[in-house]
Formats: sequence, C-alpha cells, structure tokens
Amino acid sequence: MSQFFENHPTLLLAAEAGVALLLLIFIVVWTMSTAKKNPRPTRAPKDHPSRTGQASQDPDRNPDA
Repeated sequence: MSQFFENHPTLLLAAEAGVALLLLIFIVVWTMSTAKKNPRPTRAPKDHPSRTGQASQDPDRNPDA
C-alpha cells in the first residue's frame, strides 16, 4: 500500500482532503439538527429586564450625544 502512495502522492492528499470535507459536512449537519431539536426563543421572557425597561445602562454610552 505504501508503494502505491509513493507512486501516486497526490492521491494521499486527495484522500485526506476528502476525509476533512466529510468531517466538516458531518459537523455542520449535526449542529443544524441539534438547533432544530432545541430552538432558541425568539423573544426574551416577560420578566427579563430588557422587556421591562429596567435594563442596565452603560454610563460610557450616551444616546443623547
């Protein structure tokens, strides 16, 4: 087998690239399927400070200026 790859070194690089591509596709599909099973809420809960107007104000940020 090693003699074959010594005669055709680009096939080893192509095989490695193919494995990396398959691994990338697997990770993306797995991540997307997990996101479908556990979706994020589209809005904050009613008791969250951002919904009640009591969100902490950053003193360095002045919206009037």
